[in-house]
Amino acid sequence: MRQNLGPRDRILETAARLFYKQGYNSTGINQILEEAKVAKASLYQHFKSKEDVGVEYLKLARIEWFAGLEQWTSKKSTPAQKLIACFDFLEYALTHNEFRGCKFINILAELADAETRIQRQVVEHKEKLRDHIKGFVRQTLSHQGAEKIESIGDAVYLLFEGAIVESKIFRDTWPTKAARKIVRTLLE
Repeated sequence: MRQNLGPRDRILETAARLFYKQGYNSTGINQILEEAKVAKASLYQHFKSKEDVGVEYLKLARIEWFAGLEQWTSKKSTPAQKLIACFDFLEYALTHNEFRGCKFINILAELADAETRIQRQVVEHKEKLRDHIKGFVRQTLSHQGAEKIESIGDAVYLLFEGAIVESKIFRDTWPTKAARKIVRTLLE
């Protein structure tokens, strides 16, 4: 844990580590408080519930994810190169995180009730990612018809998401490499 963090940030940093490493349902509030070295009163001063902690965890994860993605794509000059760089970033992120998968998919898979504020955070993240990817596709294939562009954009997004899940299953980067190769073909 980083030094000199206030109670709220220690709670979030600890929860983020535990939710991603051992799962949302397997992580109790008492464990978060103990490892963050925060009193229960401090928790309830900043968050009303574990769900509030989960929502804030996902909001911060989205900011972190898109900052990393932007860092990789900003180094490229064309929209097609930026799109391929999304898959380069994904491969890096998956290996860097030991193939634990997507924080958003992981937490959603644990929820019994699909209509939660956490679920809405997952949908917001995935919609933003889909729009981001489709933006690169639109710029790359601007000479194509709108319907074809939308179709290819969705295909690329689904390849991206599929690569995340399959890389987690196989604990390998071959799904990301295969998806990247297919995307190159789709852009021709």
